[in-house]
Amino acid sequence: MKSRLIVLFAILLSGTLVACSLTDLLPRREARVTATPTRTLKPTFTATVTATATPIPSATPRPTNTATPTSPPTPTPVPSDTPTSTPTPTVTNTPPPSPTPTNTAKPTRRPTRRPTKTPVPKPTNTPPPPFSASIVRGYPHCGGYSGVTGHVRHANGSPYGGVAVGVWSRTWDGAVAISQDDGKFEVTLNNVPPDHYFVAVVKIETCPQINGLYTARECRKLSNILEVTKTEDCNVNRVTEVDIVGP
Repeated sequence: MKSRLIVLFAILLSGTLVACSLTDLLPRREARVTATPTRTLKPTFTATVTATATPIPSATPRPTNTATPTSPPTPTPVPSDTPTSTPTPTVTNTPPPSPTPTNTAKPTRRPTRRPTKTPVPKPTNTPPPPFSASIVRGYPHCGGYSGVTGHVRHANGSPYGGVAVGVWSRTWDGAVAISQDDGKFEVTLNNVPPDHYFVAVVKIETCPQINGLYTARECRKLSNILEVTKTEDCNVNRVTEVDIVGP
């Protein structure tokens, strides 16, 4: 292939040189034309042109039949009416990478406090009151007298003097009587209306006073409380007798 290109280049170069030489000879031929003057009234110039030799054209180099390698035709695929199915990409659910477990410091356990045992309060046995009262009887009295009377004795039956006995109602602050040496006491109800009244031994030091007199409703009680009734009818119940026993 390279040798063919070199030959073709040499032919073209020689043709170029021949053409240049012919160009140099052409003006020399034209210089030989001589004008012959004629004796006329008017000068006439007749130019005689001497035929110049026509250069013989150089042989045109024949084209070399250089075989050009032709690449074989690529077979064209026959189109088909059925479209080629495109494979569906399979999506794979890749689980996310599990986080690397970190060394978590374990919480310091606090010492568990043992529950303190709350002592269950034991039921206190309330000691019975030192005195015990009971109703002996109730009887009429139409002489204008009304009240609560009775006796206070020790457990051995001897009279108990100096014991305070109170009588009161829901609407009356009451009154207090002190038992005598023979144990007898008496609370008069002449100045109060008929009602239900209460009777009990009281601690005189806890009783409030009104106009210098002790009242019984707010006193500390030292016995059970009895309920007695004062009626309007003097023939039914105007006086109540109470028996009180102490230590």
